[in-house]
Amino acid sequence: MKTREELKGEIRYAIRLTQRTARLYRNIQMAGTILAVLGGSGTVSLIASSVPKWVGMTGATLLAVVGAALIAIRPADKAAQNEADIRRYQTLMVKAQNTAVTDDQLAVALEEARQGDAPEIESLREVAFNDVALEFNRTDALI
Repeated sequence: MKTREELKGEIRYAIRLTQRTARLYRNIQMAGTILAVLGGSGTVSLIASSVPKWVGMTGATLLAVVGAALIAIRPADKAAQNEADIRRYQTLMVKAQNTAVTDDQLAVALEEARQGDAPEIESLREVAFNDVALEFNRTDALI
């Protein structure tokens, strides 16, 4: 049986992890879009005779690779899933502040919230954990 403070810590950790994951996917989407635009511009340069052909071929290759990566990874969709998880955990954090909710009810609600989590990126776990440890002023627990 976990205490209310431990449950709050787990909720904060889940919020930090989903925030970091959503930010990563948004950055991937932004970089992919920029690279796709650059690749498309390079491909369009094949029309002009004054631009070297290698520029156009490089642009076409970049457009094809980045476009395929964006379709396969779907970073915008994954960012949206994580942002929905953030809202769910923030709502749970508000419930955790309410003294009318028992620790058992809070633990059950936390387990229910975890059922719909978007996939997480393992390398972000330590960063999120360290954020929460610093929030609790527990520098001895840093990873």
